[in-house]
Amino acid sequence: MSSNIFLNETLFLPILFGALLLWGLFIIKEWPDRYSRRFWLKIGIAFLSISALTLIFLKPATFSEEKIKKGVVLTNGYDKEVLDSLSKDNNELNIINYIKGESILGADVNFSSLIILGEGIQDYDLWQLENIPTQYLESFTNIGITSLFYHQTNTIGNKLLVQGEYKNAKSGTKLILEAHGGIKVDSIILDSVEAQEFQLSTALKVEGTFLYELIEKDSTGKVVKSNPIPVKITKRIPLKILIIDAFPTFETKYLKNYLAQAGQEVSVRTQITTGRYKLEYFNIDKKEPISFSETILQAFDLLVIDEVSLKNLSKNEITLLKRSIREDGLGVFIQPTLNLFNSKNELAALKFIRDNKTKINIDPDLKIQFNKYPYQFSSEKDLLPLFSIDDYKIAGYQKNGLGRVGTSLLENTYQLVLDGNEEQYQELWSGIVEKISKKARISSQFNMDPFIVYKDEPFNFTLKTEIETPVVHAQNGGRIPLKQDLNISNLWTGKIYPNKKGWKSLILAQDSSISLEYYVSEKSVWMSLIAENTSKNNKRYLKDFKNEDKIKSSREPIDPIWFYVIFLLGMGFLWLEPKLYEV
Repeated sequence: MSSNIFLNETLFLPILFGALLLWGLFIIKEWPDRYSRRFWLKIGIAFLSISALTLIFLKPATFSEEKIKKGVVLTNGYDKEVLDSLSKDNNELNIINYIKGESILGADVNFSSLIILGEGIQDYDLWQLENIPTQYLESFTNIGITSLFYHQTNTIGNKLLVQGEYKNAKSGTKLILEAHGGIKVDSIILDSVEAQEFQLSTALKVEGTFLYELIEKDSTGKVVKSNPIPVKITKRIPLKILIIDAFPTFETKYLKNYLAQAGQEVSVRTQITTGRYKLEYFNIDKKEPISFSETILQAFDLLVIDEVSLKNLSKNEITLLKRSIREDGLGVFIQPTLNLFNSKNELAALKFIRDNKTKINIDPDLKIQFNKYPYQFSSEKDLLPLFSIDDYKIAGYQKNGLGRVGTSLLENTYQLVLDGNEEQYQELWSGIVEKISKKARISSQFNMDPFIVYKDEPFNFTLKTEIETPVVHAQNGGRIPLKQDLNISNLWTGKIYPNKKGWKSLILAQDSSISLEYYVSEKSVWMSLIAENTSKNNKRYLKDFKNEDKIKSSREPIDPIWFYVIFLLGMGFLWLEPKLYEV
């Protein structure tokens, strides 16, 4: 520790000048007695008195620098060997055991730097490290499911697709997807590798909230872990789809059959000869004529039209179609032909470049290929994917007002069905139809980022609504405080601390049909997944912090009482001395 004297730099020169001037005036006053010993004594006493007065005004303080101690924060799964190594390098290392939701540093915040070992600090506690240089050393080996993706809200008729990654699996480890009642619906045996992707799936047939389980078993069949997968399944609202063809094709035949089997309301108009059309209806009771009018187009969510039929539309029909896309949100998918890639499109500025590739692998392991036209989409910023493999867009669309217009590079997709790859065919077309169709205008909508909500831990949600002052109630009727976003006026955030396990819900008071269902889990589930996410968040949050010693500086003012004593004694002597000399 080092110390220095600190003076008020702003007032130093003016006060010093005034003190020297005052001392000079005193010397001039006493100058006639310069040959006596009394002169030098009084000059010295005056100097001490004026100096004491000067220091009273300058308020001197001691300025000290002290090197503060280092700390290491231990979190779940930390490596003891790493801790021992750090302790050898620094004998005065302070150990802090991290507990979720509690103060990390306690009352002692005088740390020059911190090192975090293990999984890391939870997101809601990281704010405590804002002003302390901190380094994160991962120092733990994660075993288990480290990433997971699935749709928590899904629709009857779709598949529940659970995808993820498992790290450091032992040979023979088995993942089992179980439905309610312990019914096994899918499984996979993992290899003994550092990281392995997995995929499990099952068909969704019943409406409601359900709790699936992802079971981990070792090579002997013993259950190692059981993690919940909450899913809300809603009724499928059938889409109204219109298909326009210039002539009969196998592509349309298989597409209309798939859409009809999926429960969609499909109308098909196929030109047979000039002025004559074949009309077909699937899942529709009221069979109305099919023509290009504003009223007819407004009734549909999606128009699938081949490139030839699109070119044969009149100017008036093109104008009506553009208006339906822009103002009513109609989705349009253009069935491609070779001419589409070489001519101007009336509905969207879709651009292509030739790549001469006529095949593309959808799954190299299964050796499944798509037939495609020898073109690819040019890199347009406003082109959004309908279906892609890695970063290669196979089908894409552009937004136009409220609607969407898109197409694909694929040729004769029905060949997938003929080759026995019906599942891939359905996955392709379900993605295209869902993304490009007309979107319902929802006035209010809840959203939540994590699918894991833990008991007694903070759960954050958002509400997007046009309601001026929304009110949200918990399942027990309690009102939840909302905070409005500073930049987006219709976006609100809320936070709650669930205290019971099971399915819970949030309800918008102004519209009880708008709700958010979520499942509250015990803290013992999805531990490897949480550990992986926590570690990544710590790396990201602490990446800009430097692990350097922080020097604490402090100023302690010097007690002015001594300056007052010196000043008063000096002034007293100078006042009394002439009187004593006269006597």
